[in-house]
Amino acid sequence: MSNKRYSNKGVNSAARAQATAAAEQESKRQSMIVCIVAIAVVVLAVILALVLGGVDKNTTADNKTTTAATTTTSTTTTGSADKNADMTAIKAEIDSKEAADFVETTEVTEYVKLTVKHYGDVVIRLRSDIAPITVANFQKLVGEKFYDGLTFHRIYKGFMIQGGDPKGDGTGGSGTTIKGEFKINGVQNDLSHITGVISMARRSTPYDSATSQFFICNADASGNLYGKYAGFGYVVAGLDVVLTVSEVEVTAKVPGGEQSLPVEPVYIEKICFVNPK
Repeated sequence: MSNKRYSNKGVNSAARAQATAAAEQESKRQSMIVCIVAIAVVVLAVILALVLGGVDKNTTADNKTTTAATTTTSTTTTGSADKNADMTAIKAEIDSKEAADFVETTEVTEYVKLTVKHYGDVVIRLRSDIAPITVANFQKLVGEKFYDGLTFHRIYKGFMIQGGDPKGDGTGGSGTTIKGEFKINGVQNDLSHITGVISMARRSTPYDSATSQFFICNADASGNLYGKYAGFGYVVAGLDVVLTVSEVEVTAKVPGGEQSLPVEPVYIEKICFVNPK
């Protein structure tokens, strides 16, 4: 009996050993499977990272382009907001048309035709987006025919021709003064005083002393006038008339004074509103 028990014990031990070995083998197999799966997951993650990384890189590049474009647009927009006069466009528009391209109208428009007696027509575009108060005042006076029959009482070659004074000597006006729309008076006005630009004359002080007198530049004078006088439009047709008038014979009002008083009066026959045909 005892031998049989010992024999069974040996058998049982062998079975247990075999079971243990099988369990260890199964455990190793499962561990290997886990490792393989883990490796596969890592590899898959790396592949996905590379793929997605490539997409992200392209997207970033697109975003950079978009950002750059947005920045440029923003800069341009900011620039436009900071400046109310596009001088490149204005230079291209000055004297780009003919007086015959416009027709008279009774409506208040942004274009006026100034007829200089014996010399010809000058068409001026008024820019209310740059100097609204000044333009409104000028349009009011044109509508009232205030300027008809007045003179260019001050003509200075290489600078400007000035008119709009009912007294004809530089001391008169319409009886109403307006806000000076220029930088040193706290108003943004980026219209440079280049050849062909029309601007308001005024006293040295106060700044809000402009009334009816205006001048048209016959040369570039931006450095002297920028930010100090209210430019409010420019000649789009008939600049040759302005330049011809600038050549008239002048003298001084007083001995030793400025040589700018025309020997023969230069009359503004009329100023009226016009529209492009």
